[in-house]
Amino acid sequence: MGIQLSSLRGKLIFSFLGVSLLPLLLLAWVNQRMMQKTLTNNANQTLLTAASQTALSLDNFMRSNLDAVRVEAQLPVLARYLDLPVSQRQSVAAEVEVTLLSLSRKDTLNISSYALLDRQGRDVLDTYTPDIGEDQSNRDYFQEPLKKGLPYVSPLRYSVSDRVPSLYFSSPVRNASGEIIGVLRVRYNAAAIQRLVVQNTELVGGRESFAILLDENYVRLAEGTLTELNFKSVTPLPPAQVKALQAEGRLPNGSVADLSTNLPTFEQGLANSKKTPFFTAPLGSVNNDLYSAAVTPLETKPWFVVFAQPQAVFLEPIKSQIRYTLLLALIIVGIVIVAAVMIGQRLTKPLIHLANTVSQFTRGNLSARSSIQSKDEIGLLASSFNSMAIQVGKLLQGLEERTQELEVSQHVTVAVSELSRAIHDPERLLQEAIALMQNRFGLHYVQIYLLDQTTRQLIRRANTGKQDTRQDQTPYLSLDCSENLIVRAAQTQEIVSVDDGYFESANDLKPSLNGSEVAVPLVSRGKLIGVIDIQNDQSDRFSQMDLETFNTLAGQIATALENAHLFEEIQKAELQYREKASELEEALHELKRTQTQLIQTEKMSSLGQLVAGVAHEINNPVNFIYGNLSYVSDYAEDLLSLIDLYQQCCPDHPQILERTEEIELDFLIEDLPKTISSIKLGAERIRQIVLTLRNFSRLDEAEMKPVDIHEGIESTLLILQNRLKAAPERPGIEIVKEYGDLPEVECYAGQLNQVFMNLISNGIDALQEYSQERDLETIKNHPPTITIRTQVSEQNGVQISIIDNGAGISDLVKARLFDPFFTTKKVGEGTGLGLSISYQIVVDKHRGQMQCFSTRGEGAEFRVEIPIKQQKVAALSR
Repeated sequence: MGIQLSSLRGKLIFSFLGVSLLPLLLLAWVNQRMMQKTLTNNANQTLLTAASQTALSLDNFMRSNLDAVRVEAQLPVLARYLDLPVSQRQSVAAEVEVTLLSLSRKDTLNISSYALLDRQGRDVLDTYTPDIGEDQSNRDYFQEPLKKGLPYVSPLRYSVSDRVPSLYFSSPVRNASGEIIGVLRVRYNAAAIQRLVVQNTELVGGRESFAILLDENYVRLAEGTLTELNFKSVTPLPPAQVKALQAEGRLPNGSVADLSTNLPTFEQGLANSKKTPFFTAPLGSVNNDLYSAAVTPLETKPWFVVFAQPQAVFLEPIKSQIRYTLLLALIIVGIVIVAAVMIGQRLTKPLIHLANTVSQFTRGNLSARSSIQSKDEIGLLASSFNSMAIQVGKLLQGLEERTQELEVSQHVTVAVSELSRAIHDPERLLQEAIALMQNRFGLHYVQIYLLDQTTRQLIRRANTGKQDTRQDQTPYLSLDCSENLIVRAAQTQEIVSVDDGYFESANDLKPSLNGSEVAVPLVSRGKLIGVIDIQNDQSDRFSQMDLETFNTLAGQIATALENAHLFEEIQKAELQYREKASELEEALHELKRTQTQLIQTEKMSSLGQLVAGVAHEINNPVNFIYGNLSYVSDYAEDLLSLIDLYQQCCPDHPQILERTEEIELDFLIEDLPKTISSIKLGAERIRQIVLTLRNFSRLDEAEMKPVDIHEGIESTLLILQNRLKAAPERPGIEIVKEYGDLPEVECYAGQLNQVFMNLISNGIDALQEYSQERDLETIKNHPPTITIRTQVSEQNGVQISIIDNGAGISDLVKARLFDPFFTTKKVGEGTGLGLSISYQIVVDKHRGQMQCFSTRGEGAEFRVEIPIKQQKVAALSR
């Protein structure tokens, strides 16, 4: 006889099994957990002891070698060798070589080489001869002892010469006065570290346990079992870090995938080793077996020793205990099943009968009743079922009535959902709302009045259907007419309904003779917005459920209407804010541009003041020199004539003859007038330069006045003369002057000089940049040239053209040439304001024109045209 799990009999059997087996299983689970915890703690302590002992062995290895290299670096022969000049070291080189060879033989298995580095980091002696002469000044094993004066041990890294992983010990070599004169370096094969790790794995490790040595980047340096994982990181390192470690020699060449495993749990355990030295993680790159591991850091290096053991090894005693528990559980299950079957048959028989009766009732036989008469719980259950069957029949009739009410509620839900589509447009919202109400509820006439807060009147804003022709069509209702149905609803803010026309006010929209009318106030957050007036041509048309539905719908319409008004106001405010923000942004941009131009103008003004001041200070001493040169010339002629007279009167005086030969009197008489003439010429040149500088600055001519344009151009060329001359890195620039016969021009001379300075400077920049792209032969045949042409224009003005034969300007750049802050120069070489300010000076302040004519590859022409006479408005605009 089969037992179904869903049957009562099956549930009783499994209940007995649960009651019997649950304590046993719980006890077994607690015992297993306690035993597992004990075994795990014991294993962790054993692993921690093994890791600590391995770390101690590695630290002892490091310390012993550091002490050894420190003592060996104090050997007098090493200091004597390094203290000698290079040319004299050969005399003791053999002795030093023998010393290094004897030191390297103390551990031929692990020591790869001994080397002696001089103060500059050069390998002067080495037992590994290919490294002799190599510059190792950039290596940490040279820099650290030199900087700190203490022995140093490097990270494991691949040797540059033979690509063998090695460990470097080094110590400073000092002379008799204690000055560091070099470094003694010992190179150990990394296999020494691997052997130490393997030895500790065999000596102190338990069954299948092993040690792993990792550096601060979690890169394996030594493995107790899987040596193929050496120099692979626990998890993939960033590519940039891998390249940096490879450049330092701490990782072999290869991709990130070849130099890493993917063990994030292992990495997390190492990261948390300061909080707890124990963790559990898969350590193999192939299988996912869990290992218990203990971590101990080294004291001499930022390395970690991890000792690990598979959990399956030290948890093996738990398996036998689980087998015994399962056998005992099977025996108890058999006994419980037999007892449960016998008891279940006795208890389930009346329940099966009751279940059959219930099944008949649920299939539609509402007259089905239970015949169980026992006094126990099953009998009480049967009696309760019979009473419930009677009540169910009574409830069916009420359920049908409730269904009709739910259909009405569904109308409200659909109507509210439809209204949400028109929430942004108040007019459309009202029209759609009354259309929905009429369609959903089959109404004769619906209208909506909104309250005008100013006039305190209700104004009809939407209506639908055909109003009774006997009703008043006025769209305005005063709140003072309290006998009106709509006004009454507005005053009381409550629903008002009538049948067959109880009110006869002239302003009331009465229902038809045999009809019904309901006025529902639109209220949002306690504030009256309007009234919905609903009319139907049937008497007693609206039930209490309809009134509640209308009230709910009115609340939704009022909220949506208020949201629509708020949305409209927000849109208007947003538009105003956007316009204001645009105006502010434009004003800010104009302010920044004006501020930058003012700064540039102030710089030019300061430069003019500086130039004028320097010219003034130079002018005074130069005038002094120039004014006294005529007197000096006369005095010199008098002295020379006196000397000539002495020579005539005393031609043979021995002392005079001796002094004459000593000072080379003949040469002095001949050269002194020339010297005075040279001084006079130089003073005249300085006076011209001072006049030119003053003419360029025009500090005393800030107002508009007639000036000679050619003087301003010449002053600008004089100031730029240094940039026009040839230099080793650039050819010279020729200046071609095609000056016309110009009258004096009324202008701001200083500002116009600034325009000439900007235009000529830009031409020089363009020619120098173009010359870098051409060879010497091309430059020789077509030298860089700037042509300055002036003439009187047809419009009673002057025209100044500055033309270069450079690379020219493209149409794209030419379109933005006079825009503020636009520049084609490199960052830091131009502000983009020179041409913009020049354009303003010419156009705005001189009412002139400034144009650029250029074809790519044929140079560029900047043409400035200003009136000869300025009108008064120009002065006012300044």
